[in-house]
Amino acid sequence: MKQCPNCGQSLPDEAKFCTGCGAPLGQTAPAGNASYNNVSGTEFPGAPVHPDARPNVGAPAYGYGGYAPRVATKKEFLKLPGNEKVRKEIQTCGIICYICAVITAIMGLAVMHQPYILLDVALMVGLGLGIQLSYSRACAVVLLVYALFSMIMGLVQNGQLNGWLIAIAGVFAVIYTFKAEKLWKQYQQSGM
Repeated sequence: MKQCPNCGQSLPDEAKFCTGCGAPLGQTAPAGNASYNNVSGTEFPGAPVHPDARPNVGAPAYGYGGYAPRVATKKEFLKLPGNEKVRKEIQTCGIICYICAVITAIMGLAVMHQPYILLDVALMVGLGLGIQLSYSRACAVVLLVYALFSMIMGLVQNGQLNGWLIAIAGVFAVIYTFKAEKLWKQYQQSGM
């Protein structure tokens, strides 16, 4: 077991980053270890490239031939305990998309007999998947625009305000996906 130098949490020996604070954990290599130092394959032609290293653009050299140890990916970072609220809110927005898609499918097919409504259903499910699985800001913005457009069209055509739940999900999806991106950028800047 080793401890995080940033927060002191106990971690397994093979950990590459802290599961508590997300700090990258330094890795040491013996001097002259070509397989560790040769990240790009250019320093020692024919030597293996270390799988956990990547170019360290714009950051100080770490003693690994100018390369930094691997830090958490965006998905790994958002799974850290400190980011649980943001992750759960984004997942909730995706689930609301699925619920709205089911309601739309039932109302469109069973009640109004409009098969073209399946395009709306497919769009909501696709955007919900993009938001929930990829934490996509683009999907969140498209969902919000789609929901607002649908609400306005329903108000103009029927005089009724429909689709407000998907609009609320769109607003929260935009807020939390942008917040997740901001946290990720801060982590990248401090973790490299």
